[in-house]
Parts: sequence; C-alpha cells; structure tokens
Amino acid sequence: MRFKESVAVWMGVTMLIVSIPGLIQQALSAQAASSTRDGAYTVEQAEQGKALYQKQCATCHGNALEGMGKNAPLTGNVFLDKWTDQTLADIFMKINTTMPASAPGTMTPDETSQVLAYILSMNKFQPGKNPLPTDPDSLGAIHITKP
Repeated sequence: MRFKESVAVWMGVTMLIVSIPGLIQQALSAQAASSTRDGAYTVEQAEQGKALYQKQCATCHGNALEGMGKNAPLTGNVFLDKWTDQTLADIFMKINTTMPASAPGTMTPDETSQVLAYILSMNKFQPGKNPLPTDPDSLGAIHITKP
C-alpha cells in the first residue's frame, strides 16, 4: 500500500512540474498586448527607435514621418488607413525585409521593433509596460486599431 501511495504522489508532483511552463506562458500571453490600443511598446523603445529612424529612415520618409515624394507617410490617416485591421507583424516584416531602401534587410529584429515603436508613438498609440516583441509570431497577435 505504501508503494502505491508513493507512486501516486510522485505522479502528481511530476504532472505539476510538467504543467508549470504552460501556465507561465498563459500568464505572459494574458499580459501581452492584443491590440495597438493596449500599449504595445515602451517609451524607452520608442526613444531608441527615434534615433534609428533619424539615422536610417528620415532621408526618405521625412523628419516628421510625413513622407517625401513617392515614399509614403508613416503617420496620419493615410498610414492608419493602410495598416488598420492588419497586425504589427505585417508592418514589422515590411520594415525588416525592405528597409532601409539603401540597404534592405539589414536592420536587426531589435532595431526594427524600436523603429516600429517610434512609428506607433508618432501615431498617438499609447506606450505600455512591456516592450514590443521582436518576433513575427508574437507581433502577429497584436492587431492594429486606430488610436
């Protein structure tokens, strides 16, 4: 009888240990933004993105993200109308694979998220407590809705 009780206890402990990573992931997912209205980036991330933007993007898109020539604006109704109802993964991949125009695809995922955070801040999306993710799968869960 004692052996059976020991086995049952160890099985219960093992099941608890195995389930902990899943519970942690669920808790983290619940805290993550699901919309750009939920504070999808941090102020610090947007500040870092501003410096990168000025260095790598402003030549084509303007200092105030207003667009220049054939280069689309990155703020305002034209920008928001284009990207609303898509996900941040869509913008992230566009930036990460095609920008900067002088050297497409050379920005790291961190740099891309920082620039995207700056773009979000300039479009009046409120910051949050968690930084914008750097992977497309996580960004795909954050939907773009007008502020």
